[in-house]
Amino acid sequence: MLDALVKHARDEEFSKSLPPTGFYNYSQPIRWVVQISESGARLEEADLSGLLFARPYTGRTSGIDPHPLADEACYALGVSVDDKGKVDDRAAEKHTKFLTLLDKMEDAPQLDADIRQAIAQVKKAVAGEWLADDARWAEVKSKDWVAFQVQSGPLAGKKLFQLPAVQAFWVAEAQERIAVRDDKKEMITGECAVCGEVKPLISRIPVGVKLISKPGPLHSLNSNAFVSGRTDTGGHNNLCYECADTASRVFNALASDKQHRRIIVMDKVGKQVKLDTLRNQVALFWVEKGRPLHSAEDFSFQGALGSSYGEGATETKASESFDFESALGDLMRPPVADDSDSDSDNDEQPKPKVKKGTKAAASAPAPPKPEARLSQLSSLLNIQNAAGQHLTFLDGSKFALAIFSPNVGRTALREWLYLDLGRMLPHVRAYLNATTINDAWGKPGDPHHINALMEALGSKNANLTRDLIRTAYEGVKPPLEMLAQAVQRFRTLTVKGAQDRKKDEWERQRHLKTLAAALKFSLYYAKTAAEGGAKFMTGLERLESDPAYLCGRLLAVLEEAQQVYSYRQNRKRLKTTGVQRSFGAASASPAGIFPKLVKLATVAHLPKAGRYLNEEMEGLVRTLVERGGYPMSLNVEGQGRFGLGYWHQRGDIRANWTPEQKTADEQAENAPEGDEA
Repeated sequence: MLDALVKHARDEEFSKSLPPTGFYNYSQPIRWVVQISESGARLEEADLSGLLFARPYTGRTSGIDPHPLADEACYALGVSVDDKGKVDDRAAEKHTKFLTLLDKMEDAPQLDADIRQAIAQVKKAVAGEWLADDARWAEVKSKDWVAFQVQSGPLAGKKLFQLPAVQAFWVAEAQERIAVRDDKKEMITGECAVCGEVKPLISRIPVGVKLISKPGPLHSLNSNAFVSGRTDTGGHNNLCYECADTASRVFNALASDKQHRRIIVMDKVGKQVKLDTLRNQVALFWVEKGRPLHSAEDFSFQGALGSSYGEGATETKASESFDFESALGDLMRPPVADDSDSDSDNDEQPKPKVKKGTKAAASAPAPPKPEARLSQLSSLLNIQNAAGQHLTFLDGSKFALAIFSPNVGRTALREWLYLDLGRMLPHVRAYLNATTINDAWGKPGDPHHINALMEALGSKNANLTRDLIRTAYEGVKPPLEMLAQAVQRFRTLTVKGAQDRKKDEWERQRHLKTLAAALKFSLYYAKTAAEGGAKFMTGLERLESDPAYLCGRLLAVLEEAQQVYSYRQNRKRLKTTGVQRSFGAASASPAGIFPKLVKLATVAHLPKAGRYLNEEMEGLVRTLVERGGYPMSLNVEGQGRFGLGYWHQRGDIRANWTPEQKTADEQAENAPEGDEA
């Protein structure tokens, strides 16, 4: 994983988001710049922050570690009082160490004569009374960051700490400070486990990595139990300074970018997040681009993405707005707008917070549909060859995915995938096809991300989540427990019936659709994707002769017959039917209950249910008889097919409803539970 992180730093576009080796993007700005001339120096107030002004970093805590030509005022200028009036008793010692570092820099082989002359001017400025006479000297506080700049000569106008030669000196200096040494205090050299070069080996990675809360070590040897067979904790970790530092910088850049980070599991009690527990799991992912290929001239990006961009969208806008790399992460879950403000484990795209009735509320765009980009990715991957030809970096490209848990001692790596992108995309396409199913109205649906499946299952099992991630990216068959949980939850929510509160009913319907997708997903891999392809069990399969699937369809027909009968008798539809409450028994032991249900429907409901439902029932019963009758019992896979048949048939019936029937259904949803007798 460290090797892949270091390789990613060579990506031309991504490297622009990284500070130089040994440097860190501090949150505190550079407050003062000391402008030095041959005859004096003055303080210039500044506010320099961000990646452009990243500064040297050692990871110092309580120790005294000076930085070259950019540091806190207690080091650079010897200022001892902070902004709260607290006195730093070690300010003089820190300043002395800073001057000692400047002396060392004057003799460093990395620096030329011009830089040595500039360093001499810095020493003269901070050691004399030039700055003490400055009118703003009293405003400088010990924790303020200070940088230096000369006003004349070849280096005029340049921040000295940003010079490439100074950066090269700092890499050598930082490496020397954290290198492992032998009994003679000599640096131990060896082959770096990442780059393979023989260099001084380090004892720790200075830059901490941040997943959820405060930064922690990416790699550490903090106990005899974790030192790979060595008997002491003072050994090296098989890494050179450059590789260790680069891996951490790339990690932090990925972790701070929501397009490359997904929260898989968040350990919460109520709304309180437990930050440093191994139950939290965060995924970082990226694409390591390979050798470019030629694009297909006849490929239409907009055509591949479908109509989601509207008639006025141009192909250029479509390609610019679709982030292929980030879309691969949407299989786990869409990016959350703000992880820290998320009130739910399953927040997908929080809506903009605006007051009702204001202009902002009227003009605020609706949040993007979480599955929209997955549908676009599915469309792209399902176009034969065209997508692969258009994605010009497939040859030799890799997809890297790491799942971490934060911990007090170190960052724990829970899962690591490093896959050939060209071989992985068929698995991604299979997952998207497997989780795509028509909705409750028989309309084409969208793929479902893994977090949505887990939410609908009511599960926070991190191991199951990672199993599904392997399925999505590696094509590994999902665990059997997935189908069992989906069957149980689908049965529970179906028997539960419509809820009086609109919010509860909306959530029930949303979960039912996702659970239907989970049923299809499990069966898709059980039967193998090759048999059905993109259209396997997406909607009603009229040619499917599996008895379990036919029984599910039959139950949906009987349920609708009772609804039609109720409406024609009482001018209203039922919120929950007797047939619906029989779902559990019918899906487990069809032979024990279907004869009774069919007999009741034939006598009471079907005579007034219309020709369509009568013909549907007769056709289904006839096919079941030809297939040997109702099954005595159904295993978990059979119950999954039963649920799919029920879902598909209900959607097909609703797709053919008249406007009057749709109105009646809406009235039933809005009315309180009534007498069903």
